Amino acid sequence: MAPCPRLGVEQAKIMEMAQARTGGRLPASATWPSLGASFRDPAGFVFEERGIYKRAVTLRGQPDYDLLRSSGLYDALVERGLLVAHAEEPRHAQLPEGIYKVLVPEQIRHISYCYEWSFTELRDAARLTLEVQSLALQHGMTLKDASAYNVQFRGPAPIFIDTLSFERNQARPWAAYGQFCGHFLAPLALMSYVSPELRGLWRSSLDGVPLALASRLLPARTRFRPGLLLHLHWHARSIRKYSQARGVEVAPPGEARGRDPQPAIVDSLGRSIAKLTPPRLRTEWLGYYDHAQHYSRRAESFKRQQVARVLADLQPEFVCDLGGNVGKYSRLATAQGIDAICYDFDPICVDRNYLRSRAAGDAHMLPLVMDLANPSPRLGFDLEERLGFFDRAQPPLVLALALLHHLRIAANVPLERIARFLGRLGERLLIEFVPLEDPMAQTLLGNRPDIYGDYTAANFRLEFERYFELEHWAPIPDTLRSLHLYRRRR
Repeated sequence: MAPCPRLGVEQAKIMEMAQARTGGRLPASATWPSLGASFRDPAGFVFEERGIYKRAVTLRGQPDYDLLRSSGLYDALVERGLLVAHAEEPRHAQLPEGIYKVLVPEQIRHISYCYEWSFTELRDAARLTLEVQSLALQHGMTLKDASAYNVQFRGPAPIFIDTLSFERNQARPWAAYGQFCGHFLAPLALMSYVSPELRGLWRSSLDGVPLALASRLLPARTRFRPGLLLHLHWHARSIRKYSQARGVEVAPPGEARGRDPQPAIVDSLGRSIAKLTPPRLRTEWLGYYDHAQHYSRRAESFKRQQVARVLADLQPEFVCDLGGNVGKYSRLATAQGIDAICYDFDPICVDRNYLRSRAAGDAHMLPLVMDLANPSPRLGFDLEERLGFFDRAQPPLVLALALLHHLRIAANVPLERIARFLGRLGERLLIEFVPLEDPMAQTLLGNRPDIYGDYTAANFRLEFERYFELEHWAPIPDTLRSLHLYRRRR
């Protein structure tokens, strides 16, 4: 992804940055290519110009955009930190036909998607969406869609990013009710009652989890929860009942004649979301650092010092911590004011990291769920609606600590492929080599046949030096492990 300005930019500086990057000029072309899924919205679209992401408002979107500004809703949302701020570009004679305005929003550096969020991250995004909708209703507007893709995270804080999701409220049933249930309520209920791994349903169903599927997968006891019974099970049954009836709209339940039904629906959904709790699981990786027997205090102290020193010397804009568990080493970066995206395949560890970061107000930490043996691909129409892992994660520094043996042994990925994978990812790589003789590597081996002849210290260096130049390495005391700092070959 193209580089973006740092987070927290004051609105008055947004325009200054954009003009400095683009020379204050708009594209001469009469047709601007839209990015991501924004081509679906006739009210406007997102485009990129010289590394700055902008939003064009079409004449179709003009009335609702003007109401957003004149009603005071935009100011209220931005003041509360619920919506990204934007600046309006000055009027240009080169505006293509059909374009009303061009907005330059505050740039979000790190893009993530709902299938990469932990339970609490998704629940916080749901609460944000309902809070935005509630405030919109107070200003005579409503959300015309309630997609989870309208939310991004600035550190451990969700923020709404779609300025054109608002329309005038006609006091009708909430048009985005079904979408909210499929994007938030259903996946949260499945993660809470069945398994956090069901977050993965997003990859095969980009417009949310089908309510009929969620209703079938949820245990029978959820029918005794009024919110889930009403908004999920009965909702799914209504969809099935009317699926063959043309022109029939499945409206939210409890509509009162002559009165706007939306505030009551928002309140009911909010209570239902609040009652869902994270899955009560304790995986083997949650207490990994607390109970690890393979590290002495001296080894642990040395490793922390080495990581902190590399961060201090390089001062990268941000780092990707691969297999970061609960963020122990990522916090060495955030303590220095460096943004850290901390990936781990264990959603329970990611949730713990998020809760700790949120409680500490660590604005530089973004924990995400990612199985590096199966990272997020490009998805959607023309494979361009959702960016893949490599499209978004191009950090100056990658941390791969206690990761290599998991990819080689547990995931059975050859060493050469691991080196090539990491070579595509970042400019520099700090990686820990864990030999087969290490206690944790032996635990992973278990009863597996020894088919890992390529996994030696000599071959590790050979394969990685195809893609990197070694800058420094150091053995970790009291262990058979070593740390290696590499620079990607030009």
